[in-house]
Amino acid sequence: MNKSLKTCMTSLLAAGLLLAGCAEHYDGDETWSPQVKNATLTSPDASKITVTSSADGSTMTIAWPVVYGAGGYSVALYNVNDPSSPVLVKTDTIDGCSFRVNREEDTNYSLNIRTLGNQKYNNREAQELTEYKFNTFLPTYAEIPDGSDLKAWFAENPIPADSTSHLCYDLVPGGNYTVSGKIDFYGHQVTLRSSSKANYANIVMEAGSYFSTYAGFTLKYLNINAEATNKPLISFSDEPDESIQNLIGEKGCYFIMDPVVVQGCNISNLGTSIVGNSSAKYDVRVVSINNTVVQLDKTLPAANNAAVIYMKAGFITDFTIKNSTVYSREHTEAFFIQHGGRPKDVSDEEQRYVSILNCTLANIAYGKNVCDYHNGQTTYHYTLKNTIIVDCGKPNFLTGLNKGQSSDNPVWDVNNNTCWRDGSDASASQTGIKNPGLWLTTDPEIDPANDKFTPAAAQQEAGQGDPRWNKE
Repeated sequence: MNKSLKTCMTSLLAAGLLLAGCAEHYDGDETWSPQVKNATLTSPDASKITVTSSADGSTMTIAWPVVYGAGGYSVALYNVNDPSSPVLVKTDTIDGCSFRVNREEDTNYSLNIRTLGNQKYNNREAQELTEYKFNTFLPTYAEIPDGSDLKAWFAENPIPADSTSHLCYDLVPGGNYTVSGKIDFYGHQVTLRSSSKANYANIVMEAGSYFSTYAGFTLKYLNINAEATNKPLISFSDEPDESIQNLIGEKGCYFIMDPVVVQGCNISNLGTSIVGNSSAKYDVRVVSINNTVVQLDKTLPAANNAAVIYMKAGFITDFTIKNSTVYSREHTEAFFIQHGGRPKDVSDEEQRYVSILNCTLANIAYGKNVCDYHNGQTTYHYTLKNTIIVDCGKPNFLTGLNKGQSSDNPVWDVNNNTCWRDGSDASASQTGIKNPGLWLTTDPEIDPANDKFTPAAAQQEAGQGDPRWNKE
């Protein structure tokens, strides 16, 4: 028996404790006896395999009960979001009872584990492997039938008034849904998602429809046609509950502490904001747009006088967009981000963050500063990396993030971008900060008018733009 297994076994026998990921205590059955010899071993019991995520959710530890007399374990972990094409995550021989691996959110996994023989004791490897399936999806609260009008469905199936849980509603993969009007989730934290990361559900927003909330809210793995609506897709309520007022400071702000997330979505014909509000003074702590494509309608500013991200009275503390594409087929004049509030409205120490990472942006705020809010603050942080920018903002897109002000007051982290305007390189215009980083000066060759975003070789080699297009 190898040293690590013997140590695990001895500890179990001596103390009856669960150590080193070995979850099974010794109960006298000779199958588990340290004296197992000349035997054909069995693979670990699937019902006793455990998966534990780290505190930040970035890794997970997979553990199983010890099989006494074993010489180790052969493991293979697969991502099976597409069951017809499993993707190998890890394969290894483990001398112990557990291993740690990176954890992907909203992923279906399959673990194959086989007990290996031990030559010293003439024990033979298990004839059959154990298969263990698990996933990292938020548990489902309810499934909404294909073909439903979501407004009518929630009217018939209201969220319990006393619910304090994060409620996840699954839509049928590939299913078709409508939203016929305002759906108000009030202070409930809600996720709407397709239950398959590989097969999005489809939602058509009808006239006057939108999602209203004064809590965290998530849209995931959805195709959303927003052509008919004239309200921010996710709209923060004009009448938030007093329970979320002055959670930080005493200046009257309403705080949404849980994140607002748009992940893995395709939003088309959007003639209004992705997120926004009209009057209440909010501090939305986190807004994240990830792995999403947003096609803006050219009438965006004329129809609704809205920015892509629009907070009339309040602001977003930490806004991040990454691995995403936001574009119009023609020039629009809408701001990318517009805020009426500022961190000082909470306290002089409040920090504010805008991060744009591995994105493709085209035809946004053409002819104006790309963002409109209080500028030049020492508490502001801007990150712009690995992004392709075409016909967005004035020629100096960079300082346009700071409402056009050249200032070293904000904290800047800028590098490896392309800025193309009116068919020419605009990198020389990216001035006004101490270190504007590297800018490629070659044509990225994207064509937003025809929904073509595969970049030129130079941008691909530099790792710029929304990474989904580099696969073409």
